[in-house]
Amino acid sequence: MSVIREVARYGAAALLVLSLAGCSGGASSPVAPIASQPVPGGASPAGAVDYGAGILAGATFVKRAQLKLVGLDVVVAMRDLPGLFAYAKESNDPKSPLFRHWLTPQELGDRFGATPGDYANALKYFLGSGIAVKTYPQRQILRIAGSQANVERALGVEFGFFRKSGQTFLAPVAAPRPPAALRIAALGNAVGFRTKSRRLVTLRAATSFVEGYSAQQLANVFDYTGAYAAGFKGDGITIGIIGTGAIADGDARVGGGDVAEYRALFGLHGSGTVVQDVDVANVSPGNTTFGNGNEFSGGLATPPPVTSPTASGCVSQGYAPGDPIEEIGDYTTCNPEDIEAQLDTEQTSALAPDATVNFYIAYNPMECNGTCGASGSFPPIAELGLLESDDETQQAIADNKSDVISMSFGEDEATSEATPNPGGYFGPGTNNFGPMEYAALASEGTALFASSGDNGAEACADGGIGNPDQPCVSYPATDPSVTSVGGVNAPLDDSGRLTGPITGWGTQTQFPGQVPGGSGGGCSTFFSEPSYASGAGLPCGGKRSQPDAALDADTNTGVAVVTDSAPSLGGRAIFTVGGTSVSSPEMAAMWALVLQACKLSAPCTAHGSGATPYRLGNPGTYLYKVYLSQTQYPATFYDVLFGNNALPGSSGSLDPGFAAGKGYDQVTGIGVPFARSLITSVLADVP
Repeated sequence: MSVIREVARYGAAALLVLSLAGCSGGASSPVAPIASQPVPGGASPAGAVDYGAGILAGATFVKRAQLKLVGLDVVVAMRDLPGLFAYAKESNDPKSPLFRHWLTPQELGDRFGATPGDYANALKYFLGSGIAVKTYPQRQILRIAGSQANVERALGVEFGFFRKSGQTFLAPVAAPRPPAALRIAALGNAVGFRTKSRRLVTLRAATSFVEGYSAQQLANVFDYTGAYAAGFKGDGITIGIIGTGAIADGDARVGGGDVAEYRALFGLHGSGTVVQDVDVANVSPGNTTFGNGNEFSGGLATPPPVTSPTASGCVSQGYAPGDPIEEIGDYTTCNPEDIEAQLDTEQTSALAPDATVNFYIAYNPMECNGTCGASGSFPPIAELGLLESDDETQQAIADNKSDVISMSFGEDEATSEATPNPGGYFGPGTNNFGPMEYAALASEGTALFASSGDNGAEACADGGIGNPDQPCVSYPATDPSVTSVGGVNAPLDDSGRLTGPITGWGTQTQFPGQVPGGSGGGCSTFFSEPSYASGAGLPCGGKRSQPDAALDADTNTGVAVVTDSAPSLGGRAIFTVGGTSVSSPEMAAMWALVLQACKLSAPCTAHGSGATPYRLGNPGTYLYKVYLSQTQYPATFYDVLFGNNALPGSSGSLDPGFAAGKGYDQVTGIGVPFARSLITSVLADVP
């Protein structure tokens, strides 16, 4: 059975992205660059705002864009961005008087966000320019969308098409220059080059039999069952999933969900439900008609119902099962499941069976490039899930519902930082879009988990800016507000008992012919070692190390995932899935059990604040405290001693990686936690 690796890349949540197919097969006639074309990767001129120009390094200018509509995120200058980072750190530091004093979205906006005057001025300016605008109470960004002419005029920018690494994408041809009085700091994700990827490796299985571990096997080996026996199944806790694609669960239009089918297949029980969080409110009307009246919705909308991957609409668009869903132009007729979303919801629902799973899914309907229907025009493009993950994260901050969040995606840190010109996802400039989002969530007390990646020590092999053969780590797993989850090989029998040692996931656990994969790990080049890891003797010389911990992820010890359960979707399919997309939701589910235990403990909640005193904030605070305890660590974690995350390089030979070993290592972090013992250790001395 062959291995199929998901290679979808991130299409900027902010800007419209064109695939090669959307550009008439890439056969466009060469067009001379316009006079304002920058040298890709060059520094922004004085007065310009950050927009990620570094990502354009090595790109070739194709032609000036002629679009129907452009949408992007505008970062309005925050009154105290350093203060936000400091608060995220202090509120998660047991030695600080601010420890576990969580803020509301409104408090985040009032303390650190754009001033009400600056935010209102920017809103008024864009509305007056005929541009639709969405606002948030934390006042970090404005989401805008409008005609190309209006957006270009408002931001002092021109858009063009560029080509790089097989992608044709939209980007500014020179640094945007909006009016200085607007106090715009950056354009978040303004370059449409797709860099974020899902973190899963799939094996297709037949519809009549099951491959991959069941939830019961994992619950037994990692002692979720011990937590269940003690009364902790996640009741009263909400796990958030930053959605990558469509799900049928919670959608009455489809008539059946995968989580219910998964539970029935394995005989699982629980009171938890899956809720789709679709934010369609608070979008001004803007200009909604450009010719035939239906090219632009005016903002985010309810996603179309899930379809079969073989639906006629998918066939007519050239989509085949397994293709990246980002290449779909019209989700109204083709909206297949992406396996990742099903994996995330099924694992969290199964391992924390009484928790609520809040699935954040954003959908931006048909945005038309060119003149819709005109000869030679580009087809309409919609954006959903992973393409809109920043809108989903902003909504998670704004509604403040989720106690734990799992993120099974990422991009290499070199591309995120977008050096030498800042303004990618984070950097030394004024953008820092990702860090401000995760610092906001950490200041609300939300626990964040992210997959460490599936390319071992070389996250840059995913594509982007970095050298694919150099040591490289993945963001957001390296963010100091996020707990990075790596992967192991866990050999189990049918009852969930180990049949051998747990080892780090890497080439040594792969069968011949499999696509190589390994637990992401290494040293950040940008972020410093968090204070909670001080004294742990981590190997990165003061820089952030990853991963922090690990759970099952190896394809050869992967889990079963159910898709297309509704009869209208063509019949249930079962996949075996590996990758750190497995370990991140597993860890989020385990932490939900820890939070329920805190919620039921008066001493634990006594140290919290506000409406969510049971939230513990950044899990790293507690994981490394356990690690530094000579008694708690061996009772709580399996110290993985064997395995290496070295993978073949571009030449085919094995590049250097990292080896698992005693104590912390850059394959499995501090090791593999056991749920019941983790609850005991965390609650034993919660400050």
